Amino acid sequence: MIKFEDVFFQYSSSKKTALSNINLEIKEGRWLSVLGKNGSGKSTLMKLIYGQNLATSGKILFNDKEYSKEIYDDIKNKIAIVFQNPDNQFVGSTVEEDIAFGLENRNVPQEKMDEIIGRVLEIVDMTDYRKYEPTSLSGGQKQRVAIASSLALNPEILILDEATSMLDPKAKKSILKYIKKINKEEGITIISITHDAQESVYSDDIVILEDGEIVYKGNYASLYSDTTTLEKYSLEVPFIERIKRDLNNYLNQEIFKIEEDEGSVVKKICKLV
Repeated sequence: MIKFEDVFFQYSSSKKTALSNINLEIKEGRWLSVLGKNGSGKSTLMKLIYGQNLATSGKILFNDKEYSKEIYDDIKNKIAIVFQNPDNQFVGSTVEEDIAFGLENRNVPQEKMDEIIGRVLEIVDMTDYRKYEPTSLSGGQKQRVAIASSLALNPEILILDEATSMLDPKAKKSILKYIKKINKEEGITIISITHDAQESVYSDDIVILEDGEIVYKGNYASLYSDTTTLEKYSLEVPFIERIKRDLNNYLNQEIFKIEEDEGSVVKKICKLV
């Protein structure tokens, strides 16, 4: 879907290369988490994916077409972004007006617009809040509306730019479950740009950036079979993986497997107790 081939990027205002030797394939219908500390190059990578900046050298391909100013509009129409603070994205006085704004910009007919708004609000369980003012919603509800606004544009790729960093743990977990549902049921490719390794629990593929270079590329199982990789790059090991690791060490048995989710781990703990 998106392919980086020997990509380098340098801002005109800087003498330092922001991204170096990036080779990466983002596959259709999968969830890619891009992990890294602040300043590692995550935001720059996102800008290149979205087409906001063009590579200094190397190639970036979208469905086998090389990124260029000529196909910029096409790229923008196929990629949507959910940002860190949903308040910065709201433009309408009600939830439905906010979702309608992007559709109006694409000249979607009113009757079809109503149908789309109803469908995307149902996906994120916000149907009952259609007439609400965005300012009256909780942080998690606001982010769900931001996701609905993005889905209304029928993107092929949804980018999460630190989209859960301002949420409490309960709201964060809820949002990530909604996004996983969208990923699986709608077939939308997810790219999560984050410094929070907890989010990678939902990933198919994981990349770690350090000083503008990819220092790890693999899947969830391979990363968490050796959690020293995360620790090496100052990333916190997800709570569920710490529990599995610590209990396996304490019991001196590999009772909890990498591929097991939270529900399975809880059941096993209850049996042990």
